[in-house]
Amino acid sequence: MRLTTFGNAADFLDAVRPALAEHEAEHHLVLGVAEALVSSPPQRGQLLALSVEDDHGLVLAAVVTALRPLLVASDRTGADIIAAAGTMWDAIDAARLSPSHVIGAVEQIHDILGAWTQRQRRSAQAIMRQRVYKLTAVDPIARPGGSLRQATAADMDLVLTWVAEFEREALAAILPQSPRAVVERRIAAGELYLWCDPTPRTMAGWARPTRRAVAVNGVFTPREWRGRGYATACVAALSTELLRRFEFCVLYTDLDNPTSNAIYTRIGYRPVRDFLMAKLGTES
Repeated sequence: MRLTTFGNAADFLDAVRPALAEHEAEHHLVLGVAEALVSSPPQRGQLLALSVEDDHGLVLAAVVTALRPLLVASDRTGADIIAAAGTMWDAIDAARLSPSHVIGAVEQIHDILGAWTQRQRRSAQAIMRQRVYKLTAVDPIARPGGSLRQATAADMDLVLTWVAEFEREALAAILPQSPRAVVERRIAAGELYLWCDPTPRTMAGWARPTRRAVAVNGVFTPREWRGRGYATACVAALSTELLRRFEFCVLYTDLDNPTSNAIYTRIGYRPVRDFLMAKLGTES
């Protein structure tokens, strides 16, 4: 196994994109996060991007930044991924990074976690089953009243409240709450949208654009407006807008939330791969 570590996300992308782009929807999280890190590089020492190769090509690619999950991408299984995982964990230890969470496809994640628990003598706990969906065309749907519009600075207080509520519901055990500056940046960048009937009912956003695709995320409807079709309409309309600019959209879901998964399949999102998020624990 040959390990290569990269000092910046641009060099990492140049090295791994040719292999990962063959199945870009499945690997969009790693590719999209790396693209974002090209535009907004972290402070020195807070990024580790690496690849592990053998004589047949790329076995594993990984990105980890301070306070964010370790993201792993691979199309290999079995002995190849076990060997590559050991090499990856050695590099992470050498960089003195200690990721608290790992996200990887179900075909590889258990071997990756096994390599970690064996060397660290610590437990790893699965905390979220995820599925990535791909959309190339929006299916016709019945829509409620209202229309989609881009969030503006005038919506800041409302959007900030909704983002906080979304993160408490979906991400409380995983990531720190987004500060106001992140929401301000997303609004200024035109990443957040509202479905209004006539006042805002649902929020959705886009993120992590790559050469061919973009992710839809942050879909949230306050409890008092749920069950009326607003989220379906919002995601369908936003996806339609994004498909004018990108070849396809991707979307990650929590498999334990059947409502959201049903919404997205109704629109035309089709599953491409299942993932698992695991928490790296303490001494066992």
